Amino acid sequence: MKKYQMYLSAGLLSLSILNMNVASSFASDLSFKDVKAGYWGYQNIKWAIDNKIVDGYPDGNFKPNQRVNQSEFVAMLIRAFKPSDLPTQLASDRWDAPYLKHARALGWKTSTQSTSFTRGKAALLLTNASGKNYNMNDSIQYLLDLGLAEGKTVKTVKGFQQNDTLTRTEAVTFIERLRQRMDTLQISPSTEQKYNRADHLIVYKNTSYDFSLTLPKSWEGKYTVTDTAPTQAGHNINFINKATKQGVLFTISVWSADYWNKNKDQISGQIQATKLGAKGNNVYIFHTPTDVQYDPSDKVSTKDYQVMSKDVSMIKSSFTILK
Repeated sequence: MKKYQMYLSAGLLSLSILNMNVASSFASDLSFKDVKAGYWGYQNIKWAIDNKIVDGYPDGNFKPNQRVNQSEFVAMLIRAFKPSDLPTQLASDRWDAPYLKHARALGWKTSTQSTSFTRGKAALLLTNASGKNYNMNDSIQYLLDLGLAEGKTVKTVKGFQQNDTLTRTEAVTFIERLRQRMDTLQISPSTEQKYNRADHLIVYKNTSYDFSLTLPKSWEGKYTVTDTAPTQAGHNINFINKATKQGVLFTISVWSADYWNKNKDQISGQIQATKLGAKGNNVYIFHTPTDVQYDPSDKVSTKDYQVMSKDVSMIKSSFTILK
């Protein structure tokens, strides 16, 4: 197993480490007239197009802000998982019939009325697809906790803006995040459940550097945290998968603001380092390994690492600076 190359020594990022070909991940290869490379949902739209979940319009536009109705959302959601038991479409059927039949067979909360489709209703369906049956507020909190949603204003049930309509970009973003965490669509229980956050989450607090993260309950006993020796840049707090012994899942770097401000353009141009926040003279930077962190011949530890790695984006979104 290769060592994680992002351990910073002597306080400076080595150019040899940073000389990685990552340009392909930022390539501008969507041809829609109304979706430019700098658009916030560009990569999510690209994923949806690449995976044949949705398409553009004949006029060459994607219409990223166009409203999505229930049928369109359900179809996108089901296409993302490509179920083998999707009903066959009959000649007399509406285009959405197979998707709605499949959703109802799984016990999802679809509506037979032609009412406006909102972000809150999308939250219900995403939660159903995860094998849960919560009310709307609990569904939204569940999505926020798992990193499937971040809210429109703030990361709260109120900030989710459940009564707002859902756009095409928002739809594919929610669906991509769910697909990253799940391989198959789930049956929703027939009885409504109550969401208990303590049953699903672990709160990790780092009082040395004043931040917290929310981890899935499934991580309990499966990870360790190490703090590398301080460098000129600062500290690197690595979250390591126990099964692989050394496999870094992600790193929170606590660097000096001066170091980040002087080097951020170079760093951000070479690796996907994200500034999560700042406190005093420190900034918090999130980054993940650039090389393989497990031995592929060890099937058990490889699977354990890969399963946990699916949760990293959710954990990233839970980052909070302690007061």
